[in-house]
Amino acid sequence: MLKSDTTGTQKISIASLVDLNDELIAMIRAGIPLDQGLRNAAKHLNRDSKEFVEQLALRIDEGSSLEEAIQMSTSELPPSYISLLKSAIRMGKLPEALSAYTSFTRSRMELRQEIGVALLYPGIVLVMAFLLSLFACFIIFPELLVIHQMFDLSNTPLMNFVSKLFEYYRNWFLLVPLILLIFIISWKASRFSFLGTREQNHSYLGSIFSIIAYGWIPGYRNLILEMNYSTFSKMVSILLSYHVPLHESLILAAESTGNSKLITESQLLSDKLKRGSSLPDVIRGSKYYPSFIKKMLIKDVHQNHLVRIFSEISRVYQTRVSNRIDWAKRIIPVTLLVLVAGGITASYAVIVFLPFVELLKMLGSPTL
Repeated sequence: MLKSDTTGTQKISIASLVDLNDELIAMIRAGIPLDQGLRNAAKHLNRDSKEFVEQLALRIDEGSSLEEAIQMSTSELPPSYISLLKSAIRMGKLPEALSAYTSFTRSRMELRQEIGVALLYPGIVLVMAFLLSLFACFIIFPELLVIHQMFDLSNTPLMNFVSKLFEYYRNWFLLVPLILLIFIISWKASRFSFLGTREQNHSYLGSIFSIIAYGWIPGYRNLILEMNYSTFSKMVSILLSYHVPLHESLILAAESTGNSKLITESQLLSDKLKRGSSLPDVIRGSKYYPSFIKKMLIKDVHQNHLVRIFSEISRVYQTRVSNRIDWAKRIIPVTLLVLVAGGITASYAVIVFLPFVELLKMLGSPTL
């Protein structure tokens, strides 16, 4: 065994994981030995996955099975991916499960990129606003105070408030770049948990990163659930199209989401189906499946068209997810623009014009 299997390695990016999936599918279907194929694949993969693939090939070459080799790589791979691989290997449906995982992972990557693009413009506005606030705080306002004092003007309550506010800001302005840095780190660190379920067994720090990166998005909880349902339904549809039995498809699809409640519920339903119960009878007793999925599966007429039905369920939830993402993309820039740009404009109006208003009052005084 390698002494440093889980030390000195980094998590594989989602893009590299998708590339690795494609390589594994091709090798398995071509009948190429995994250790040899993985070494060849390492030459074409990105740097962050090359070391992992080479270690995986070495473990297999030393006599470990693919399942055992992957189990040793829990620090580099997402938990849901490991669970999916283990289940697929035991059921003999590895290529089908990998193909399905690659399909919905690419969709998830596109959603993450869309959110990132939506945040780009507000991020630029925030940075510019921060720089302008420093200019106003350390250059403009002190000069205005000097002019104000030159004419020996008495401070109004509003002027005193602005002075105290800027004094406080001068002491704590570094919190702004610190918060921005924490958000960027959280965004990078939570790339694996993008739209992932909160029931997954992530580390405490990883959960905090996920909340910071995505928890502020309006409707984030519903977005998570609907993305899980879309992923689950799409996986079931694809696996059924590969003639994987329904009771196995439910478990594999649930494992791919990483949602512990969905996994437990699917295992219970799978056991009932294996004992001979019908899908409508089983689905009626489900406690975690949403009402829409239950209504779609409870009709007897749908039982001969499960591939199409699950595909339609996935499409509906994917549409809901896309609509929520589009709504967030529209509301986030507008909200930040109003709060940040509007707040900065109002602040500049107070900072710049308040001393001049006082000065004009003094110049218009008959006692001058």
